[in-house]
Formats: sequence, C-alpha cells, structure tokens
Amino acid sequence: MYLSRPLLGLLLMALVEPAWTGESEVDALPPLPAPLTLQAALAAAHPGHPDLQLAEAERELALAEREAAQAVTGLRASAFAEGRYVEPSPLAPEPGSNDSRASVLLSKRLYDFGRTGSAVAAAAAGHAGRELAYLDATYQQRLEIIARYFDVLLADLAFLVENEAMAIVYVNLDEVRDRHELGQVSDVELLEQETRYQEVRIRRYRAQAEQRTARVRLAEAMGRPGQLAGDLTPPPLDAIERELPELQALQTRVLDSNPAIRAARAEVEAGLEQLEAARAGRRPILTGEVEAAEYAKDFGSRDEWRASVILEVPLLTGGTVKAEVSRARGELAQARAVLARRQLELRQRLVELYEHIRVLQAQRDEAWTRQDYRDLYLDRSRSLYELEVETDLGDAMVESTRARLLAAQVDYQLLLAWAELDALRGQEPMSAQGRAPGEESGE
Repeated sequence: MYLSRPLLGLLLMALVEPAWTGESEVDALPPLPAPLTLQAALAAAHPGHPDLQLAEAERELALAEREAAQAVTGLRASAFAEGRYVEPSPLAPEPGSNDSRASVLLSKRLYDFGRTGSAVAAAAAGHAGRELAYLDATYQQRLEIIARYFDVLLADLAFLVENEAMAIVYVNLDEVRDRHELGQVSDVELLEQETRYQEVRIRRYRAQAEQRTARVRLAEAMGRPGQLAGDLTPPPLDAIERELPELQALQTRVLDSNPAIRAARAEVEAGLEQLEAARAGRRPILTGEVEAAEYAKDFGSRDEWRASVILEVPLLTGGTVKAEVSRARGELAQARAVLARRQLELRQRLVELYEHIRVLQAQRDEAWTRQDYRDLYLDRSRSLYELEVETDLGDAMVESTRARLLAAQVDYQLLLAWAELDALRGQEPMSAQGRAPGEESGE
C-alpha cells in the first residue's frame, strides 16, 4: 500500500496516544502555632476536609460538563486506514490486487439552531452553581472550626472550675479526716465528705476528658486529624459590639446574597437552559466536512479531496426528544422545589438566629453582672480570710471561676451567632479583616 509522506505523517499523529504522567503529592502540614489563635486555626484549615473534597469534586464535574457541551462545536479529526486485497476483473484498467486506502476526515458542527448554545448555557449555569456551593462549603467549614475552637476554650474553663472545686473539697476532707481521728466527727460525717469528694473528683475527670475530646473535634474540623492544639488564645470580642439591622432588611439581603440560595437559583437557570436545549433536539444540524484520501489504485473516479456541507433534518426521533424534554421539565421542577425549600429554611433560620442574638445580648449583661458580683464577693472573702475571720474563700474562688465560664459561654455563643449570620448573608465568617463596632447600623 502506497501512502504519501504528508498523509502518513497525519496518520501517525492521529494514532499517537498522549502520555499523561501524574503523581500524588502529600502536603507536609506544618505544626500548629502555640498558642493557637482563632485566625490561625481558620488559616490552618486543610482543604482536604471531606466536605470540601465533595464540593470540589462536584465543581470539577460541573466544569467537565461545561467543557463537554462546548466541545460539541469543536473541530474533529479522524484518520482511517483500510487494507484491501481484490481479484480485479480482466477488463479493469488497474490490474493490481492492492486496493487499500487511507484518509483523514475533518468535521465541525457549523450551526444547530440553538441546541449547543442552550446546552453550553445550562452547563455554565450549573458550574456557577457548583462554585457557589463550594463557597458555601468553605463557610460551613469555618463555622465548624469556630464552634469547635470555642468548645476547647470552654472545656479548659470548665476544667478550671472542677479542678478548683476538687481542691477545696479535698482540703475539707483532709480536715474532716483529722477530726475523725480525734473523735470529733462521726463515721457518717466522714463518709458524707468522702462521697462529696468522689463526686467532685468524677466531675473533674469528665472535664479533663472533655478537654481532649474537644481538641480532637477541633483537629478534625480543621482537616488535621491527630494534630491536637495546646493552649488557645481567647478571641477578641469586638465582633460582638454590633447592632442588629431591621429584620426585614436583613431578610432581603440574606435571600439575595446567601451562597446556597444563589447556587439553587443557578440550578434553576441551568434547568431552563437544559429544557430549551432538549426542545432544540427537533431542529436541523449543519455540519462541514473536509476529507483527504490516498488510494493504492487510481480509477480516476476517486476524489483525493472532498469538502461538503451537510444539513441534517430530524424527521422522526423515535421519541428521544420527547423523553429528553420530559426529563428536563422534571429536573427543572426539582430545582425550583429545592430553591423554594432553601428559601423557606433560610427564612426560618434567620428569624431563629435573629432572636437568639437578641436574647444573648441581654444575657450577656446578666452574665457580666454576675461575674462582677462574684469577683467582688471573692475580694471580700479574701480580705476576711487575711483577718483570720471564718469565711467561704474556697467556694468564692470556685464560684468566681464558674461566673467567668458562664460569661464566656454567652460571649462565644454570641460570636458564633454573628459568624453564622455573616455566612447566611454571603460574608466570610470571622474574616481576618474583622468588622468595626456599629457597622451594621448602616444597613
């Protein structure tokens, strides 16, 4: 079989498979800073968290679908080689038995009356929706890290409370034991104090266990399993000093800017475009083709080059177009239902969060008043103790630390609520730039 050099080159290029090489890289994660701050914890979050990986995979799939839709109108090239042995007729002008041929075919869809355009628009809208879904996933991960960070801080404070309580109870128990040896207290009183000590001791063990489990949950939320944080720095409370905007204005902004809502709207838009693309399945397709061929036998009637424009008009589709339209309608209805559901859930969650913040703001005043009272009470008990007057200094120390714990619980709940509200309206929770006090009043 004879092939000219240019045609042979084209054939070999078409047969060569691209060689892809790839290697998996494992990120060497640096250790967490000590002490750990909230911003450092957020910055140290690893993108390999399963939730982010899932959102990333869906985003990549949507990108692939968009590229596939765009590729329909791309240039296509195919090479053909056919080896043939024939027994020619004695009257044939070419007596040889080699009737092989080779050809290269270029084709491109020139126009399909909106079919590809709608499919590309649908894929682009779907990809935009996945991008927003990924953004929402990053916000949810930040909220999870913030919540787990506060859990660790509260667990440490709770341990301080139980540790102080156990120390006080142990001192009292030791005193009762001495008095019991002197016959000044009964066995019942001694066992009562022993029981109280054991109860407090168990609470301390539980608080200590919660310290570790809280750190494990924080490490998991950061995507760094096994890297347990040491000391944590309490976050600044500036973000609490904000004023709530009017609920109606806030709801309008949330429904307009929330990433999950915007992603659902993009899915509805994609559904509309996909329905239009399905309907366009009944429309003609205009295709251009160019073919070059080489033949071992030349009959004179064989063309070396051929260029053609092909108009394909579907007359009967066997019901495939109808089925595609029905499916597109169903997916569009599903996307609209998802959007309505998310809007409903978001409105409910916004009202709950709004009222939760208002309650916490009032509760914060109560918590800090209690802490001021307990601090003052502790100072008085300490003064009486220094004057060798009988006092409840130990209990006062425990209650002062417990008041700090309760105040911190309210502060962190309020910080977390504001962070969630920021996420709902499309703002990065606890961003590094922070937020000035009173910023919300302008909304």
